Amino acid sequence: MNGLYAKFVKTVQKYQMINPGEKVVVGVSGGPDSMALLFCLLKYREEVDFSLEVVHVNHGLRGRESDLDEELVLDFTRKYGINFHVKKLDDLKDLRENLQAVARQKRYEFFYEVLEKTGADKIALAHTASDVAETVMMNILRGAGTEGLCGIWPVRDRIIRPLYTVFRREVMSFVERKNIPYRVDSSNLVPKYLRNKVRLKLFPFINEEFATDIEERLFNLALIKQEENQVLDNYLNKLWQEAFVKEGQYLKVPVLQNLSRAEAGLLLRKFWEQATGSKRDLYQEHIENLLAFCNDIKGTRYFLLPRGMRAKLSYGKLFLEKNLWQPKVSFGYELIPPGSLEIPEAGKKITLTPAFNGKFDLFLAKSSGVIVRNRRPGDRFTFRGHTKKLKEWLIEQKIPRDIRDRLLIIEVNGQIAWVEGLGTGDLFKNSKDSDLIPFAVNLELLKSC
Repeated sequence: MNGLYAKFVKTVQKYQMINPGEKVVVGVSGGPDSMALLFCLLKYREEVDFSLEVVHVNHGLRGRESDLDEELVLDFTRKYGINFHVKKLDDLKDLRENLQAVARQKRYEFFYEVLEKTGADKIALAHTASDVAETVMMNILRGAGTEGLCGIWPVRDRIIRPLYTVFRREVMSFVERKNIPYRVDSSNLVPKYLRNKVRLKLFPFINEEFATDIEERLFNLALIKQEENQVLDNYLNKLWQEAFVKEGQYLKVPVLQNLSRAEAGLLLRKFWEQATGSKRDLYQEHIENLLAFCNDIKGTRYFLLPRGMRAKLSYGKLFLEKNLWQPKVSFGYELIPPGSLEIPEAGKKITLTPAFNGKFDLFLAKSSGVIVRNRRPGDRFTFRGHTKKLKEWLIEQKIPRDIRDRLLIIEVNGQIAWVEGLGTGDLFKNSKDSDLIPFAVNLELLKSC
């Protein structure tokens, strides 16, 4: 026994993914990965007694193509006499933001719905070693901490990934050799979303320019970090018992303050996962901001976070809660550089400092009319060689919707020069004009917001 199926069996046995007598729900999209997974599960069922339920979600985003995916999976399950569960989503077409995230959430909701309805034990998904590598790279690009280097785990709660050690090139060879039917999602061939850009543009460039296999390198990195994290988790649990108060669901800020930044950061990530049910969307910049936020424990203050969450600091207790009240804000203040300005609506202080001998953010004339404001309808921003609506830039850079109205914008003589979370506009980055002065932009959280 060798090749892909041997890797499948070794992975299933190593992580004890499937035991005799269990029922497994398998998510099948109709693509090569999921069809290879279903084929392997059927073969493994001949060796180990377990039952299968196939789940397919028709996202309805590609019209007839989506329906053909469903038909392929249905025909395959009928051939092998497997129970087939399908759900068609009709409300995704109108989404303009967070489409991938919402589609993923809907998918998982249906997987768990079928799991509960059928009394199944596990959900098998077709993530491969290539998916792990892509996720690690995406997390690096987004600024995630070391937890992001773990990528996707082989087993998480009731989810198993039997193709975990198999690369996509091995899948394609396998399905062709075994004549396994599959369909190609045309949207995966367009470098529109970050994962597609990593897969279609970044990885091929790295492989060619540096004569390496970046997928294999990143996958091995994920395995190493997972082993290290398991050791860290044991230590973290001891810290957690000291810092977390279960009865009130809060962290003791004085305990955080007595820890190293690394230890405090690990606790904050664990706190985030407990509050949101996921490790997603909390990046290193959020950790740094939260640590700064906790420097002063007097009074009650709030700090906005991704996913509609906010941190509440109240007399030495740190809470994470849903930000149910988010009033619209509008502000605009004149700032004469060099100088500082407090923006209470955003809970921040901005400082423009001349930076002749150090890192700078933008060039300004001595008489520049500088306005610090939040975004306005119709704002356009010249950035990275293109001019388009600021809203489109914020969406593309994954800036959460709930904090966009409180981002600081520097406007100079009617043009947007700098945007918090994005950086400096092209027109203000470089200059040969000797009358222009380089300035650094510094932000601080206000002690009360």
